[in-house]
Amino acid sequence: MMKNYLTIALRNIKKHKTYSFINIFGLAIGIAACSLILLWVQDELSYDHYHKNLRNIGKAVLNVEGKYWDSSNWALAPILKKDYPEIEKASRYAARTRLLYYEQNRFYEQGAFVDQDFLEIFTYPLVAGNPKTALATDQSIILTRELATKYFASENPLGKVITMDNKTELTVTGIIENVPSNSTFQFSFLAPVQLFGERKLNSWAVESESYYLLRADMELEELNKKISAVVMKYDKRTEQNIVLFLQPYERLHLYSLSGSGPIVYVYLFSAIAFLILLIACINFMNLATARATQRAREIGIRKVVGAAKINVIRQFFSESIILSFVALIFAIVLVYLFLPAFSTLAGKQLSLNLFGSVSHIGGLIVITLLTGLISGSYPSIVLSSFNPINVLKTANTGGSSKSLLRRILVVSQFCAAIVLIISTMVIYKQLDYIRSKNLGFNREHVVVFPLYDSIWQNFESFKSELKRDRHIIHVTTANNIPTRIGNINPVYWEGQSKEDYRTINFVAVEYDYFDTFEMTIAEGRQFSKDFSTDRQNYIVNEALADLMGFDSVIGKMFSIWENEGQIIGVVKNFHSRSLHDEIVPVVFTCSPDWYWSLSRVFVKIKPENISETLTSIENTATKFAPDYPFTYSFLDEHFERLYRGDQQIGTTFKYFSMIAIFISCLGLFGLAAFMVGQRTKEIGIRRVLGASRSYIMMILSREFIILIAVSNIIAWPLAYLVINELMASYAYRAEISVLIFIVASVLTFLLTFLTISMQTVKATRANPVDALRYE
Repeated sequence: MMKNYLTIALRNIKKHKTYSFINIFGLAIGIAACSLILLWVQDELSYDHYHKNLRNIGKAVLNVEGKYWDSSNWALAPILKKDYPEIEKASRYAARTRLLYYEQNRFYEQGAFVDQDFLEIFTYPLVAGNPKTALATDQSIILTRELATKYFASENPLGKVITMDNKTELTVTGIIENVPSNSTFQFSFLAPVQLFGERKLNSWAVESESYYLLRADMELEELNKKISAVVMKYDKRTEQNIVLFLQPYERLHLYSLSGSGPIVYVYLFSAIAFLILLIACINFMNLATARATQRAREIGIRKVVGAAKINVIRQFFSESIILSFVALIFAIVLVYLFLPAFSTLAGKQLSLNLFGSVSHIGGLIVITLLTGLISGSYPSIVLSSFNPINVLKTANTGGSSKSLLRRILVVSQFCAAIVLIISTMVIYKQLDYIRSKNLGFNREHVVVFPLYDSIWQNFESFKSELKRDRHIIHVTTANNIPTRIGNINPVYWEGQSKEDYRTINFVAVEYDYFDTFEMTIAEGRQFSKDFSTDRQNYIVNEALADLMGFDSVIGKMFSIWENEGQIIGVVKNFHSRSLHDEIVPVVFTCSPDWYWSLSRVFVKIKPENISETLTSIENTATKFAPDYPFTYSFLDEHFERLYRGDQQIGTTFKYFSMIAIFISCLGLFGLAAFMVGQRTKEIGIRRVLGASRSYIMMILSREFIILIAVSNIIAWPLAYLVINELMASYAYRAEISVLIFIVASVLTFLLTFLTISMQTVKATRANPVDALRYE
């Protein structure tokens, strides 16, 4: 029987080439799009799963009066390991960029400073060296295989000495495998955290992360109850309610402490994959049932000669599955063609391994079988229910119920496509809002580069020499980029005791900081060399001024740690983080006590002759810091990085929305072609009786236009729910007007009309005499 089913299926493909092409091409695009999305989903779900102890690893998180900090105290890890036997291993983790130097090779590298337990908590295999002793001394460093090749080529790196930041000599004690792309941690070297010094490591400053390996029999929730008050117990200075807990490491990548996170996009894109596949299946159902009259007698004859209903069902399921596997061949070709572009779009290293991965080939087979079963379900049930006597007499397929369900299917697929279109438009409106929103500072034409020690020691001379170039407007330095302010320190102010301090974001700056970024001073003044006391004074933003609760904060006592001074100015609120977050309180200091934290130079330049200005900056920087390679970026680039993920999500939505609407229109084209063919005689008679072409086009298009109108009515509230979920992570959102919904509807109507017009125009231009003679 299977041979018979295959013969009939191939015969129908050959006989009805147009419909077969629409079905196979639609299914191929659906399977390919679904496969690409699921490769992305698989990559997201695979993060960190190569760690053997994954389920027993926790990350320290602080809940400070209802706000979550994913950084923790320097002194925390050793204390937890010492006091709680449930914790077997503990390691701090501080990601930093450092200058590494070996012979002629000198580059800035992204590394991590960790404790000795790190390699026993996480599964990063060493290809050379001993994981238990590789970080045993303060003068050791472990390189990734890629970094070792970069610096030492074919030499054996073990025992070689690398200089860090032109002052610290470190011996290579191990080579680690390259960090996988699906790793939460990304580093090119590991160095001992002890390099930060005893004073910092024993402090309760919140400037690092810490991770813990629990006993295999230990429940995380039970341990969290025990450790919740540890910070308040040991950090005697705080009166804030700080609750410590361990977050499961396996949830770190996908789940945000605020309640959403990337898992939302995993669910969302999984739903999109299913919707696109379903839209392609609906096309198959619609065309199969619409052509039921052409196969009614075939089914009637089969039943008369003894075929049972189950035999007919098997036949149509077999045909749909065969078509699905034919579509799979084309889908695989499409996936291989578009995978490089999709990987670039997603910012991932995705690959389809048909011969080396059981999960990939198995997944494709499951998707194809699912496609075949969904596509063939409705047609097989409908066509197998035909009464053989009725269909052999009249070829009537039975009533309007099938036409009603076909309409429902058309509405469903366009409803899904409209939701995707509206969601895409909203995402792009939000991205445009992000780009155009006034951040409270000017990020345009600001050059950023590291502040080297030799430059800082002669900063005034360096600054003066730079400003000799007429294209350079301002020069300043700070410990933070304005879009990534995150350093937190304990502060208190007038009317508070030292014990009742709060932890607030702070920025250490030099003069001209506010002029460089064109920040507005709302009250008071900015730091000035004319006032020697400004080295001890402070400037706060409006959010912090509001928190302090005074009518005016100017002149009020303020202190970071023990450094008391006065507030001399209030700067207008600015976005020191992405628009996903609320504006937070920030304090600025110009105190020499924080000079050690200054790390970046900011140069505001004119938009003319940028390349010449950059050359001038490089020459000056090289003159003052000849031992350091000059590397720079623009502040705009740092801003763009904040929203790179949002941009990728928006672009992905755009392309898959286009695919969904294309598949929908492809099915509509096939359905319109069939229905026009069925009404050839009617069109001919109407033309003979004097009906205009526009009138006939209106009649032929009316039903489809009504169906699209119904699709829009249903899609609008669904799209509203999806939009709310998409925008939930933004503290600041673009205003979503009804115009977006209207534009999406108009676009859908236009696409529908153009698709149908390709068939209706052809029908109206045909000679009615030929149509009637044919009938």
